[in-house]
Amino acid sequence: MVDLTRWEFWWEFNKGHFLNLKAKVQSADSSTGESDILIGLTSGAAAPTTSAPTNSQKIGSIIPQLRSLIEREEDRDIAGGGMMALAKIQLDPTVTDIFKSYLKSGDQEIAETAALAFGVLQNAASYPVLEALAEDNSEGRRLTGKPNGVPDRTRAFSIYGMGLLGASTDDPTLQAKIADKLWNILITDQSSFKDLKTACVISMGVIPYQDPSAPVEKLLGYLNDGENDHLVRSHCPNAIAKILSTAAQTDPTNPLIKQAVQTLTDYCTARNVKNEVVQSCVYALGMLVNNSTEFPIDSAFDAIAEVAEKSKNKQSMKFATIAMAHLGAQAGEGPYREKAIKFLSDGMRKGKGGYDAWCGMSLGVMAFYVSEQGGSMPSTIERGVLAKFNDESNQQRKGAYAVSLGLMKAETAKEDLRKSIDKSRDESFQGYACLGLGMIGAREYKDFLTEVVQNSTRKPDLLKQGSIALGLMKDKEVSNLLIKLIKPDDKKKPSLAVLSAAATAIGFIGDKGSVNPLIESMNNEKFTPLARAFSAIALGAVSEAYELPWNSLFSRDLNYRAAVQTLTNQATGILDIL
Repeated sequence: MVDLTRWEFWWEFNKGHFLNLKAKVQSADSSTGESDILIGLTSGAAAPTTSAPTNSQKIGSIIPQLRSLIEREEDRDIAGGGMMALAKIQLDPTVTDIFKSYLKSGDQEIAETAALAFGVLQNAASYPVLEALAEDNSEGRRLTGKPNGVPDRTRAFSIYGMGLLGASTDDPTLQAKIADKLWNILITDQSSFKDLKTACVISMGVIPYQDPSAPVEKLLGYLNDGENDHLVRSHCPNAIAKILSTAAQTDPTNPLIKQAVQTLTDYCTARNVKNEVVQSCVYALGMLVNNSTEFPIDSAFDAIAEVAEKSKNKQSMKFATIAMAHLGAQAGEGPYREKAIKFLSDGMRKGKGGYDAWCGMSLGVMAFYVSEQGGSMPSTIERGVLAKFNDESNQQRKGAYAVSLGLMKAETAKEDLRKSIDKSRDESFQGYACLGLGMIGAREYKDFLTEVVQNSTRKPDLLKQGSIALGLMKDKEVSNLLIKLIKPDDKKKPSLAVLSAAATAIGFIGDKGSVNPLIESMNNEKFTPLARAFSAIALGAVSEAYELPWNSLFSRDLNYRAAVQTLTNQATGILDIL
């Protein structure tokens, strides 16, 4: 049985922000126009370039090719991958005609993907369709061809779509309309399908409200109503924290922050509270911290520490380490950052059952956030994590320290990370050690990582992590290696896992050099429909308007342990869709 409290689950759901790979690869380079040349190696007049596909390339070639593929193919994987690709590019509002045609599909997975695509497109004109589907009204039933009711999964996907639209619109009227609609569905829906209400809460949390008062007060009230389903309630703390974290940047003394902290603290320290609620409350407490002198940091620190040290629920304990990382970073320089560092360092040294690995990773998370603010952590932290990395024999936990060292950009760790890959036979660990080298930017090991990727055609996890590591080093040749895996010269059919890993890595890297080979493989009828579908998925990811993976808006700082089927089921939830 898979241990869902392992650190890898948290990392994979949250990694987008920490890697920000596409921005690194597509950032303006210095070029004389002859070829892709590394920054700093040219002289004289230089024009800024980017490795992202141009809008003219997207409009003139990519979008027509994707549309043509969908219109002539009936395979479900091609249809789903093509729709999501077109939606993510966001340059052709007329693709909604294609989405509408698939809403009536007899294949539920295709129909719900079409509903989601309206939201991924993030076009205001899509709102009436999303609203009709979410409300299950007569228009929604007409659009889906289901006179007896819009399927629940389609409704849930349309609600997530509304969240995506609300997160992107700069129209305050539309934003308010979406927020009101989400709340109304949350409090009026009478179905037993928890996904609908869960989707409403999560979607409310991703909207950047001009005034957070109303949504926060509503969600606090919903959380405090014990008559509501605890699984739905458990998503309120993270949604509240996301809403208030935006507000705290401009109004750190907002009284709602104190009110939220008090509520979450009470749940963390009370008895007989459902595990999922405690997990979310302790996580959200850390997210709410700011360095205002009026912030009740004593209460937040004590509650987080109590959950970490006394909770009988392993996931609550482990989420508390991430909360402590947030607290240490956001409290600013001073005694509480020092207390947070000591707390996590002690946990890394003395903890058991994987708690030590979470503490080690959380030190890296804190260092990353502190660095984003222009600060730095004491050098003793890097030395401590590196010592733990070298002493750890358990490969699963060792991987957490590898990621932590990468987050710290620990130059002193490069050689040890490199040697550890040769010493290990654990593919998962090797992948995270490669990723650590990539995050540090250890370009002296680029050739070594290239060899790792070339030899990982049957090791999808190592393939993906090694490829992302090369992307972080701005190695644009890695895309060619990955495309060869989708369309191998020896005509062998790559496995689903390899196809998924290659497409994910290509999308993360986002190099325009991938475009033509992907179009070629997408249109090659000699390839399997699945290989062609993943080519379309990768093409959409390379060309998308989103800087981070589109679903990271939902997955970041989410209590994934309170999951419902449409959120993630390792296959067809919104967090599972590329």
